Amino acid sequence: MTPETPTPSGDKTRKLIQVISTDILAVDGELDENTDLFDAGMDSMAIMQLLIQIEIHFGVQLRVGQLTRENFSTVKKIAELLS
Repeated sequence: MTPETPTPSGDKTRKLIQVISTDILAVDGELDENTDLFDAGMDSMAIMQLLIQIEIHFGVQLRVGQLTRENFSTVKKIAELLS
């Protein structure tokens, strides 16, 4: 793969950033894959909304055991769950 070719995980990361920044959180400034989502305002209601968006956009239902603060702390970690 060349550097210009998007990777599947890169596509997921970009889509997650778009969904989180437009549909889930009102983020001041730029959201990136390593932004601490809890510092940016992620709470339990936002996680529930995100789970619905993940199912809609990625066709994935996460297991209860995957719903940890650690797994939802950054976009990068959420994208890893979806891989």
